[in-house]
Amino acid sequence: MNLKNFYKYRLIIILVIVVVFLGMTKLRYKNVKWEELEPAPTVVPSPTRAPQINNNYPLWEFIPYSGDGFKIDHYTEPLVLTIKIDDEVDEEMVMEEIYNWMRENKVATESHKLIFEKE
Repeated sequence: MNLKNFYKYRLIIILVIVVVFLGMTKLRYKNVKWEELEPAPTVVPSPTRAPQINNNYPLWEFIPYSGDGFKIDHYTEPLVLTIKIDDEVDEEMVMEEIYNWMRENKVATESHKLIFEKE
């Protein structure tokens, strides 16, 4: 074989070498049992009115709660209660009543943030 022919067909020779190498690899690993993995199940959360995590929403089971001139009907965020109050009601009295309600249900009063909204 002439050196000139080698340069002329060098791409074909390299491709033949690669094909032979791949064929030998395929024959070598033909009978190997590969580990088959099952795909992880995708969990789609269903929308519910009640939050699922009690740590972030400890009073959700006791809501709605209302008193003289105020009403608590939902959490706006984790550990944030929105209180709707009437115009003539004192916020300090409402806050004290809500803190008593929280203590009755064994929830720390400093854990929650209270947001007051006028109705």
